[in-house]
Amino acid sequence: MPAKQDNRIQPSGQLGNLGGALSSGYRKLGMLVEHLETRIQEVQSANAGEPVQISAEWVLKEMDRFAQGVGKWLKVAGDDKSEILRHTIISRPMTEHKTMVEFGAFVGYTSCRMGRQVEIAYAKGYEDGSILFEDSRLQGPPRVATFEIDPIHACIARHVTDISRLSHITEVWIGQVKDLIPRLGEEFGELNLNMVFMDQRGTTFHEDLNQLEELHLMFPGCRLVADNTVKPGSPVYNWHCCFSPSYDTIFYSLHEFLESSIEDWQCVCDWLGPAEEEGRPMPWEEWEECE
Repeated sequence: MPAKQDNRIQPSGQLGNLGGALSSGYRKLGMLVEHLETRIQEVQSANAGEPVQISAEWVLKEMDRFAQGVGKWLKVAGDDKSEILRHTIISRPMTEHKTMVEFGAFVGYTSCRMGRQVEIAYAKGYEDGSILFEDSRLQGPPRVATFEIDPIHACIARHVTDISRLSHITEVWIGQVKDLIPRLGEEFGELNLNMVFMDQRGTTFHEDLNQLEELHLMFPGCRLVADNTVKPGSPVYNWHCCFSPSYDTIFYSLHEFLESSIEDWQCVCDWLGPAEEEGRPMPWEEWEECE
């Protein structure tokens, strides 16, 4: 009988050997996932026979531990930056049908912190009676939406969200920010945002902000926190937020995560609403000025 032919498609030279910076970056992220999974197994083994519930705080602590050890390349919004984020989240009123959004999920570190703070705020509000309504964000759609263009990063962010037990609050959307912003209006309606954290490419901050303004997505009092506004920098965004009457803005000078010698800024501003347009002079008034 004739020998069977192998009809499988053989990988080409480029696909069969994914080398270079691309695969190196993904291998590093794989080390983070492996670290979390190993630590979870160690905790479960140490508590054999007893149920172990992994918390969001534990996951964040382990990610910080990884970044301080073999993962010093991992740049997340930790240390002082995380304190600004925490204060921003707890200072936002837990109003009904309002959503928080992050531009640039990376590995899900910040979205995990945001989701946990929202969960704590609701638990405290239900306990002391300050929150009387049953917000649909904890029953159906997410309270926190985070955007990520890289599908590998998005998968890791979703995995971190799952092991942090925050999938009922946080959701990761895959795509470019400019393409996903209209989806916020489609799913949640106008005036639905009460907090925005920008951690994507700084040169697009002002373009994404302009889209939020044009689509009327920000609720009055919505707080925007933009990271890395000095390095790599977002000069147009900084200028707009600083001089526009629609924003109440303050800049914080901070150190980069685990890099005490590198200074960076966080731009924190509150959306006050669209500025009133000054009435343009009538044509004959301009003619009088020329005369």
